[in-house]
Amino acid sequence: MPDSTGSIPDRVGFFGGSFDPIHLGHLRLAEEAIRFASLNLLLFCPAFHAPLRDEKPFFSSQQRLDMLDRITEHNPRMDVCKIELEKQKTCFTYETLLEVRSRFPDSELFLLLGADQFEQLEKWKFNHELAEICKFLVFSRSDKKMSPPPIKNLHYELMKNELIEISSTQIRDRLKNGKTIDQLVPPIINPMIQEYFNS
Repeated sequence: MPDSTGSIPDRVGFFGGSFDPIHLGHLRLAEEAIRFASLNLLLFCPAFHAPLRDEKPFFSSQQRLDMLDRITEHNPRMDVCKIELEKQKTCFTYETLLEVRSRFPDSELFLLLGADQFEQLEKWKFNHELAEICKFLVFSRSDKKMSPPPIKNLHYELMKNELIEISSTQIRDRLKNGKTIDQLVPPIINPMIQEYFNS
C-alpha cells in the first residue's frame, strides 16, 4: 500500500499509545524516530484502551483521532493508523502489527517504544511473535540504564533522544486546574483540546 506520497515505504514506524492527548513530547519522539531510523512513514496508532492501562482515556476516541489527523495532515512522513479505534476494543500490539504488515507487506516494520515498556516486554501477550515481525526503536524516559528483556530474536536500537518532561496526565491536570498548556502541546491542536475539554 502506498504512503501519502504515493510511493511504497521501505521502512515503516509504528507508534502506539493512548495519546490522551498527544503532546509535544510525542511529536518530538516521532520526529526523532523518523530521523534516527530513516523511516519513510511513521504511523500513530491511538489505542481504544491500552492493555496495561487501568483507567479509560479522558478524551474520546474521535477526539483523539481528530487531534492526530490535524497534526499529521501536512506531514507526508506521518499518518494515523485507525485499526484499534475501529475495532472499539482493547487490542494487542502483535495483532495490530500483523494488520499493518498486511497493508505494507514489503516494508520493514519498526515499533517505537519507551524503555520502561521495553523492559516489561515479557509481560506482553505474543511478545515472542512480536519480536519476529518487527524491530524495536527504544527511547529513553530517564537517565536510568535500560535492561533489555530476555526474548529470543529480539532486534532493537536505542535512540539517543532528548529527555522530555511532558506527560498527558500533566496536561489533563493542568486543564482541570485552569492552567495553561501552551508550552506542552502542538499549537495547531491547542484550540481543539480546549474545545473538547470544555464541551
